[in-house]
Amino acid sequence: MMNKKKKIVMIGVVLFFVFSITAFGVDFDDNIMRNDHDALLIGEIISIDEREVVIQAVDYIVSAYSLNEGAAEQQLRPEAIRIIRDEQIGDFHVGDHVLASLNQNDGDPSDLFVIAWGIYRIDLVDELDWQVWYVETDDMLRSIVLSDFVNQEGRYTYSMREDGTIVRHQEDVEIVIYDPDPSTEIQPREGDDEAQPDDDGEVDRPEELSNTPMLITIGITSAVLVAVIIWFATRNLRANK
Repeated sequence: MMNKKKKIVMIGVVLFFVFSITAFGVDFDDNIMRNDHDALLIGEIISIDEREVVIQAVDYIVSAYSLNEGAAEQQLRPEAIRIIRDEQIGDFHVGDHVLASLNQNDGDPSDLFVIAWGIYRIDLVDELDWQVWYVETDDMLRSIVLSDFVNQEGRYTYSMREDGTIVRHQEDVEIVIYDPDPSTEIQPREGDDEAQPDDDGEVDRPEELSNTPMLITIGITSAVLVAVIIWFATRNLRANK
């Protein structure tokens, strides 16, 4: 009898967590967005040979959400950085702009850096009045998230809903940065410039969605699940008396 009760409770718990994950979506747990390195820089390659790459820093990104305690305070910001070349460099050339996650080299020479969580070519979207970087990766959705992360200076976290929509969690609202139907463009860095009007003179604003309807739905569904589990357990107990 006790085993039946435990089984029923376990099924209910599993169902609850499965539903919760589906409702909230999947967080992007990417170490490059969590200060899990010594430096995350935007820079221009000014020198490259068979052994090392030299990058002139343009900007540094420090995430507001650190994987390790105190990581934000430990981020380095040298004006130029020398990196040990490896297979991740690929076909980069002098003049390319890159986003690079780097750690200090533990061996000899110690003044060099090694690639931590990747190095990616980035393009400047310059047909707009504001500065927007696009990060090139092998995965479109990762490119969208990393691009927005860079343009928002690392201030927010992101998740994907069940329908494939990607949202930025910004204080008490969710801002859609990608909608599979239709696609939405990456939002510009906040505070750089006001939103620009389109050809019809309309100003596009980022979509802001409140968490309240989702929380209400989850609360009601959770209560129903708990009630069903309790009713089912009580019925089985009475039947076995």
